Amino acid sequence: MKDVKATITGWYHQMDGIFAESEAWSLFKTMAILETIGWTMLLIGIMFKVNDWPLADVAISIGGSVHGMIVLAYMLVVLFAHRSMGWSVWKFTVAELINAIPYAVLVFEIWAARQRKQAQNELAPVAVSEND
Repeated sequence: MKDVKATITGWYHQMDGIFAESEAWSLFKTMAILETIGWTMLLIGIMFKVNDWPLADVAISIGGSVHGMIVLAYMLVVLFAHRSMGWSVWKFTVAELINAIPYAVLVFEIWAARQRKQAQNELAPVAVSEND
């Protein structure tokens, strides 16, 4: 069992430094926006289907396919970029699971961006005035 844990831990740590932090955040933000667009397309397709509007089958097919591809891409970006963004295992897990809720990824991205900005502000050196 220790060998399995060591192997998994080794694989996990190999993900360090795949992206620069700014690249990882840019990819994550882009995928969060695209995931929101994918949800919108899927919901519009569902609306077409429920209301028996013309081309409902086409709308649900296109919306579902686009949404599915974006979800897979989002999950891969989170998988490979979370270490570069300095996320904990819990934050990574939430980011992977939250895409099952419509528009939740966008809310998560806003929250994570605020946390990142707050952490950067705390680490920034305090400016010393000339009067001190």
